[in-house]
Amino acid sequence: MTKFETALKKYLDIFVSQEMYFVNDLKNLELFNKTPGNKDAVDVRTKVSAVNDKEVGNLGILENVVGHIHNLNIDDRLSKNDLALVEDIAKVTAGGHKHHLLHFASVYCNFHKPDVFPIYSEQYLDFYRRYITEYKLPLDSTKLDTYDVFTKALNDLVGRLGLAGKMNYLHLRKFAWLYADHVVKEAAA
Repeated sequence: MTKFETALKKYLDIFVSQEMYFVNDLKNLELFNKTPGNKDAVDVRTKVSAVNDKEVGNLGILENVVGHIHNLNIDDRLSKNDLALVEDIAKVTAGGHKHHLLHFASVYCNFHKPDVFPIYSEQYLDFYRRYITEYKLPLDSTKLDTYDVFTKALNDLVGRLGLAGKMNYLHLRKFAWLYADHVVKEAAA
């Protein structure tokens, strides 16, 4: 077993013994379950506000994001588990500027379906680069900023560790938030 694998298994064991849903996540899941549709702009605005994405807030483009999601008519694609929807939601134009809000888009879709849509985060790209290298995955780690490559790396991890059906993607985000840096540091030591 490699250092990386040993560190990863160690922190997974710690994580599995803990309840990692935080109150805000439970409330957001409840909200998205109560209002699953995205045809009403008021519902979309409520859900976008609940996600409370830092980049959307800092850019001051909440209404642009709401209009963008509303205009995409995403309900059918959500019901079909269309992962490409995340990239489409992520591409928002506001004030003549194009934005790529991949984290926000993945969280928005994840709260609709936490077992289907992985949550993208730049914070864990070093972890996934290391993972791709460690396991010699046929993925270009320089393209981890795309939802497709990120999702493939994450799903390989899920399959390799037998986590399918045991942890949803919201749980996995919590694991990464708590332990990804520890795994990378211990594997590099």
